[in-house]
Amino acid sequence: VAGLAASLVVRSRRRAAWNAELAEAEAEAAWFARTLIPQLQQAEGLDAMAGGWRVGGSDRVVAVEDRLTGLASAAPDEPGATRASEVRDAVRTARLGVEDLISSRDATAAARVLGSLAASLTAVIDPPPPLP
Repeated sequence: VAGLAASLVVRSRRRAAWNAELAEAEAEAAWFARTLIPQLQQAEGLDAMAGGWRVGGSDRVVAVEDRLTGLASAAPDEPGATRASEVRDAVRTARLGVEDLISSRDATAAARVLGSLAASLTAVIDPPPPLP
């Protein structure tokens, strides 16, 4: 009985640690959607946007994407793995969208594209509550 109790305590601690790591990664994804992308929207031209992306966050965004990949593979259960994968995929899509926008040199689409990327990422981070 003591062995079973100890095993359950260890499993509970691992799950709690994993959940805390996921929450931190989701907070980084939220920073990308709510802080970095709006800062990029306010940049004066694509060169400034590209500089802001390189200096302000591309490495940080790639790091959270990698972290979410690790969390998906180490998840304690299938719903956790699915959640980590969904957030990772949304971060990746937004990151690639920013990179594509910068390389396209299409300044006229910048605000619209960035707004759409932020909205899509936010929708995954903050999903609507389930219907009753």
